[in-house]
Amino acid sequence: MNMEKLVDDYVDAWNLKDITRLLDLMDKRATFYDAYWMEYCSGKDLARYIQDGFEEDFSFRRTGDVILAENGVAYRYTAHKLIDSNIGPVLFNGAEVLTLRDHKIVAVSDFYCNPDQAALEEITRLATKSHAKTRHAKSGLGAQKALHFRSVLAEIMDQDQVYRDADLTLSQLAGQVGCSVDSLSQVISNEFGTSFQSFLDQYRVRYAGELLLEESKDPNYIFQVASQSGFSSLESFTNLFRRQFGETPAEYRVHYGQDSDSAANRLVN
Repeated sequence: MNMEKLVDDYVDAWNLKDITRLLDLMDKRATFYDAYWMEYCSGKDLARYIQDGFEEDFSFRRTGDVILAENGVAYRYTAHKLIDSNIGPVLFNGAEVLTLRDHKIVAVSDFYCNPDQAALEEITRLATKSHAKTRHAKSGLGAQKALHFRSVLAEIMDQDQVYRDADLTLSQLAGQVGCSVDSLSQVISNEFGTSFQSFLDQYRVRYAGELLLEESKDPNYIFQVASQSGFSSLESFTNLFRRQFGETPAEYRVHYGQDSDSAANRLVN
């Protein structure tokens, strides 16, 4: 078997974002291990995990020779950001170990490394120990992608204040984040420790608390705050606000409306 051709075919498939070609090179039970995030993905989730990797829009170049590793091969690569379909400068250096069985890739161990400090032979030894010390990337959503979606979600919530839309759905928010509904549900659950509805309500209650500090002589002001904060009814707003702050919006306004420092401390705490 021509090991150099196998590696080049593997790298080309990544650059072409050709999931079919890539999976053809791999065993159906193959495992992908990302040493930077210390996670692995395998089985039915692998295709989605790889598709997530395609979205990073990198171009990879093999550097140096392919060397024989235990039950496979190892090689170095450089990752470049694509800029208007052109190859940009090197973003990072890496090395991969491909474990083979019956001419199929059964495990990929991917390491980011400084080429001047990490010997490729040492990386091959690390690869043999890696899978037992990792955490599984459930449903194809890896830590790197989860971190990206979390960052985008936080920006949308903080800057665009989309939670103020009382009719906002999980599907609509996923579209704005640029991920699937399943992925967004996982991010909200795993990264924020709550459900979609509770996630929105937390933002809405905090925003409402800020509005309640403002001066207004309008007798309907609390109703206006509820509406502007994304609550569908005054009753749901009042109940959620009481659970969060231990008092109704009207009581909160009386206690803290003229004392912004105390109210601000309550919002933070």
